[in-house]
Amino acid sequence: MTDVKEVTPSQVAIPSADLRALLYRAAIFILSALLLFALLLRVMNYEMRKDEQLYVPPIALLDHHRLYEDFFYNHPPGSAWFFHWVGAIVGSDHLLFSGRLSVFLAWMLLLAAIGAITYALTRSGLVSWCVVVLTVANDLFLTQTGMAATNNFLPLPFAFIGLGLFVLAVRESHPKPFLFAIAGLCLSLAAAFKISAVAFIPPVAIAAFLLPRAYRFKDRLLRVVAPLAAGGLVGGIPILIPLLLAPQRFLAHVVQYHTGPHLQYWRTANTPGEEQALSLVAKLLLAQGMWFSATCAVVISVLVALFLTALQAPDGGGRARLSRIVNGPLLVVAGAFLCSAAMSLLPTPSFPQYFAPPLICLPLGLALLFGSLEPETRTRFQPVFVAATMVVLAIEAPRLAQYVGTAVRADRWTVTRVHEAGVAMSQRIAVARAQGKVATLSPIYPLEGHLEVYPELATGPFAYRTADFTEPALAAWYRMTSPGRITAIFEADPPAALLLGFDEVLERPMLDYARRNGYLPSTDLGFKDRYGSPVLYLKPSPQ
Repeated sequence: MTDVKEVTPSQVAIPSADLRALLYRAAIFILSALLLFALLLRVMNYEMRKDEQLYVPPIALLDHHRLYEDFFYNHPPGSAWFFHWVGAIVGSDHLLFSGRLSVFLAWMLLLAAIGAITYALTRSGLVSWCVVVLTVANDLFLTQTGMAATNNFLPLPFAFIGLGLFVLAVRESHPKPFLFAIAGLCLSLAAAFKISAVAFIPPVAIAAFLLPRAYRFKDRLLRVVAPLAAGGLVGGIPILIPLLLAPQRFLAHVVQYHTGPHLQYWRTANTPGEEQALSLVAKLLLAQGMWFSATCAVVISVLVALFLTALQAPDGGGRARLSRIVNGPLLVVAGAFLCSAAMSLLPTPSFPQYFAPPLICLPLGLALLFGSLEPETRTRFQPVFVAATMVVLAIEAPRLAQYVGTAVRADRWTVTRVHEAGVAMSQRIAVARAQGKVATLSPIYPLEGHLEVYPELATGPFAYRTADFTEPALAAWYRMTSPGRITAIFEADPPAALLLGFDEVLERPMLDYARRNGYLPSTDLGFKDRYGSPVLYLKPSPQ
């Protein structure tokens, strides 16, 4: 009879350490892939916003027209050229798709930078992954700020890289000058996308004269300040070129428009559905909602817990390490947060997306504080990061998964539907044999259909709606028209069609012209957006 060998509990097969590590990595990889795919779907499906009527048209216009001279554009040139180059590289005639793809690429750059820099500061893959996910699940980034094809998100990766590389460099005993050069390059590039990104430059510039403390002042000038300034000069070329070639035109578009007619328009306009804040109190209330949302509150709680944990280190060394960080890198990050927060409150009016820049300081704060802990304390604190990440994911899961149902139906994506609307409109005009330009305050649609638009309306309603508040000397630098002068343009160059139905007040002179000249309305266009149901008025056939 064969003996039966008794199996003790200690002999029960359990996964080996290598197998557990493999399963852990596989779970992280799968969840990361799902989050990125959900992010891509959200970017491509997010409902089109009015601001995109300004930022997307240059993708097509820059093929044959000059920025600022041939059409109005009230921001630095970085976003216009970036969208245009991505569209050219991809080779797609889907304009909104090219713009949204550019934003998604900016997301990839930001997340990669956060992962790499936080890992360099913490040497923990798990914590770095958690910090990346906490950024992905930030509700401000998951709305217009990080979804629409505008310049709101584009500066953030470059500002983070510039700030992060500077922090990494000054922590080293012998920092490499090229790190400071790249930091300066990225900080200037951020400002080339959105002028408010200059807020990240002063704290870094000041710190360059003070850090690293082990250096003599002369060494800081040669090894820190000089490469930082050189990199900043190279990164500033996109702004310096138009500023030097036509300074008055550039300043009229980028600076004077916002401090003059734009401000006057919002002081008198009553625009429903816009979350603008005009007074300082209204701005502070809006900032409170953005900076202390549920997801941000979780991150801030982790920051506070890290700070208190570092202070309470049992060996007493935690306070010394924390003091070194607070008096150096963390102080730079805090300065960047305060400067960018103050800059967020300066524009009038303020909108929710203006309050995004300070949030890129949070990942660096988390990484620096975690890196100040003793190795054993870090291990004990890792579950706090995991718990915070799971809480934030649970909060934002409905938003992240909102468009998962469109995964296999690209024809339902917003970017696809907008392009098809433009093509359908082009076909409708071709059937009517109407010749001429298309008049509209929503130029993305005709441009998607390869139709010609009026240069004065090529970037949406922004110059048009502020024309009555623009001084003649300033208006001379803009390619624009006004509700009172638009009819004269139509009389000289009759439109083939007018696409209306998005703004009853601003479109009134166009509608009156269409009705007065017998344009034929067509309402069955098969598309609409959050601003209205469009009507295409076609030029009547000659008798």
